[in-house]
Amino acid sequence: VIVHPGNHGPLTAFDAKTGAVRWSAPGRAAYASPIVVELGGVRQVVTMTGNSVLGVSVSDGERLWEHTWPSRGTPSAITPIQHGETLIVSSQGMGVTAIRPALQGGAWTVDVVWETTDVSLFLSNPVLVGKALFGLSEKARGQFFALDADTGQVLWLGQPRQAENTAV
Repeated sequence: VIVHPGNHGPLTAFDAKTGAVRWSAPGRAAYASPIVVELGGVRQVVTMTGNSVLGVSVSDGERLWEHTWPSRGTPSAITPIQHGETLIVSSQGMGVTAIRPALQGGAWTVDVVWETTDVSLFLSNPVLVGKALFGLSEKARGQFFALDADTGQVLWLGQPRQAENTAV
């Protein structure tokens, strides 16, 4: 069981049968849920921390790669979304960004694929449907949106002042 458990450290794996700590990964805690993905043929846990997006080994929590993502105020509460070999991330006041971690010659690199500041997420996780990312931006006091997940282009924006947060 892999969680951000507060006083146990930033990202911690517990044995599901005993509750014993198996490993703890580097980085400050965040409110976002970790996800398990396969990138470049490597199964890993991806999570937001207080200052980065982090990929760690499922088996031992060893850091595979890290992309600086400094939080502004509240540590990220947005769970990363996998779209093919990219990860879409966001947090309060940070816009939305797609990154591509890749294993090249035995070392991990992380490239920014696209960024937009037209929308930004705070407490409402987006949903990916096909190639469209739907969510509620914190901008304009709550504005529903759709982005092209391949390019970051805004497909549409709803009316402002729709909600403070929502479950999409």
